[in-house]
Amino acid sequence: MSLTIKYLQHLQLEGKSLNTLDTYRYHLIAFFTWVKENGHELDGLRPAHLFDFKEVLLKEGKSERTVNGIISCVRGYFDYLVLNEVVKMNPVSKLLQIKVADYRQDRLTDEQLNHFYHFIDALQVNVRAAFYLMLATGARVSEIADLTKVDFSIENDKLFVDIPDANWGSVRKVPVLNVKAAQILVDYLADLEVTDLPAFRVSKRTLQRYAYIFSEQYGIQFSCHALRHTFATILLENGVQIEKIQYLLGHRSITLARQYKQPAFMNVNDLDPSVWVQT
Repeated sequence: MSLTIKYLQHLQLEGKSLNTLDTYRYHLIAFFTWVKENGHELDGLRPAHLFDFKEVLLKEGKSERTVNGIISCVRGYFDYLVLNEVVKMNPVSKLLQIKVADYRQDRLTDEQLNHFYHFIDALQVNVRAAFYLMLATGARVSEIADLTKVDFSIENDKLFVDIPDANWGSVRKVPVLNVKAAQILVDYLADLEVTDLPAFRVSKRTLQRYAYIFSEQYGIQFSCHALRHTFATILLENGVQIEKIQYLLGHRSITLARQYKQPAFMNVNDLDPSVWVQT
């Protein structure tokens, strides 16, 4: 298992985010569990064994994308073992990857957004505040879960949040671009003590679970990323420059930010792009 720790440390040196490392850790645990249950040794695994592993994952009900992610993770791990002369060959064939249709995240329509507001307004105050912040900043769910109270500040009567970049070690300062969300957050933070604990006292996976519950309850394709996508698209529709949206989202490449250009579905009256502050 020490090799696994060294592998994850190697990935961290390569710039992988903490969220990605956490996902890889879970994938490798699933793989090692299967290896142990079937009495295999790493240096004795062959492509046929990995084909069996893939079928086990599918029978467990994992999605095609999740299976691809696990297989890719294990392949990368074996590449690392080969380079360190722990095993002689990588048994994870690229042919194990499942071809899936390209996925395009649709932004929320007026009706869907109203449903989501109704849904989160019924949640406990910390979870409600976390989702409102996601909607009003476009921050990633992992970024929201890691924030502490000291990451928030008020300048010129506007609420800002400092969001650390796990990949690059930098911090981007973004405004909360929604009047209602800003007030909800100010009220929530007012009663919160300054500690090292996460401000919302909730994990990324818990927020994702609520997103899944909403998706099931209303029968729409939805994830936390839909909020990020909706945030960016609304800004474009309101004339905010793509370079500013790139900064708000924390994208290193403007190409990634451009994916949010879509025809408009909604009019947003409480969006205030003027709170943007040049840095």
